[in-house]
Amino acid sequence: FQQLYKSALDVLWRWILSRTFRTQREAENAAAQLMSFAG
Repeated sequence: FQQLYKSALDVLWRWILSRTFRTQREAENAAAQLMSFAG
């Protein structure tokens, strides 16, 4: 299950990184949201 979880997180992370953020703050907010889901 751990591997599946990590794979899903990787896909989400790549999707977020591939988007164009207007500001660095938006990118940081997206990362913070991912961390809250993971934590």
